[in-house]
Amino acid sequence: MVTPHQGFRFHSAGGQTTSRLADAVVGQPTALDTLTLGARMVFGSPPAQGGTPYLGVRAAYVRAERDRRGEIAERADTPEVAATQLRRALEAEVAHALHGVDRAAVLTGGGLDSSALLALAHRWGREHGVSVFGVALDFGGPGDDRPYLAALERHLDCEVLRVRPEEAAARIDLFLRGVDAAPFTWPSGGMEVEAFMRAGAHGATVVLTGVGADELLDGDPRSLARAALRAPRVAVESARRMRGFDRPRRPAAQWLARPLVTALLPDRVRRWRARRATPPTPSWAGRAFVESMRAGELARERAASEAAAPMWDPPHHEHLAWLRHQQESAGGIACRQPFLEAGLRELVARFDPAWLLHGAIRRGLFRAAVKDLLPVAIVEREDKAGFECGLLRFLAASGGVDALRPLASGRELAALGLVDSRRLLDAFAAFEHALGDGEHWGNVWPVLAVEAFLRARRGGQS
Repeated sequence: MVTPHQGFRFHSAGGQTTSRLADAVVGQPTALDTLTLGARMVFGSPPAQGGTPYLGVRAAYVRAERDRRGEIAERADTPEVAATQLRRALEAEVAHALHGVDRAAVLTGGGLDSSALLALAHRWGREHGVSVFGVALDFGGPGDDRPYLAALERHLDCEVLRVRPEEAAARIDLFLRGVDAAPFTWPSGGMEVEAFMRAGAHGATVVLTGVGADELLDGDPRSLARAALRAPRVAVESARRMRGFDRPRRPAAQWLARPLVTALLPDRVRRWRARRATPPTPSWAGRAFVESMRAGELARERAASEAAAPMWDPPHHEHLAWLRHQQESAGGIACRQPFLEAGLRELVARFDPAWLLHGAIRRGLFRAAVKDLLPVAIVEREDKAGFECGLLRFLAASGGVDALRPLASGRELAALGLVDSRRLLDAFAAFEHALGDGEHWGNVWPVLAVEAFLRARRGGQS
């Protein structure tokens, strides 16, 4: 078994430290932590840093550092130099992830980040005698990945193992009982666990994933505002030509003027506006949920102010890492995430944020760094695959909406004050009538996952 480069350490109320949450709560008081449970009910929402579903049991995410001696330390002075540095850093992180491995898989699809990760790993593997193959979820729908993946397979001459959503039907059990003593809330998580298991059965001892690339490399058009102070005409033209983002009606006003005006406001006004700009409360929220989220916002503010590592937002990236921890636990195979490594994030933090949009396109700097590795169609791709078609096929093979209906009352969550049962039933009805809408999946699926976990826990099955 290959030792993971990073992972969680759980600290129980009794002082025990373990790499599995289930072990940390065995024989310990297991009163529920409604703050963390509430956070896991919101799609993509990070829990308070270090939070677990149990009071008195804390989590710490440990990252293994690699030796960076001899690497270039000077700051890039142009986006072209930054792209070269980014490429070298990506190659180093992939080499670090594959060190000591004989056969590895890369979870890919046809998107830019996962395709580049497979290309980097495949090239390194050929040079160092490591067998590398891709493993992909195989379904169509808006933003269909399959043509891009087929082009990548031909371009790299690389084996790709494809997994259909129906083949993951048995993984609905993970949704119903949770993974590692916690709710398993990610809608596509069961399908990805099946992909992990298939990769292991195909000889891989580790799986690399592209998790974290979106947050690290997408860029933000509002970063052009600072560039506008130096070269206003260039910044305005970049805003007008920008590709890959949902385009506002007036890009120069939205991406340049408004951020500049906000930057000129006094600090006390900005803090006041930030406090008022709270995210909308879900329609199904109960009183305890609202209160716990208020407490959670304060906890995240404290964690962010205490964070020492650049580009490592502890709650959010802990959340991403937690999802992979659960999939690693359920799939029985080590999972490594090069885009979450601290060294890569620290490098990107040193770049001018506007450089990430090099060429007036989302992930422009990343595209420049990896363009020689990929087919042109992938380098120029602006859309992303939607998962709704795959989720529908997975759900249909797992018993359909009827398998979820008994959970829609939310009785366990209502008893904790985290949901309003009537409103949750309304949200479930909207989900049932619009199964192709990803927004409804994100609104309801995590809530049902937490409810299912609580019922299994009460029944002694968790």
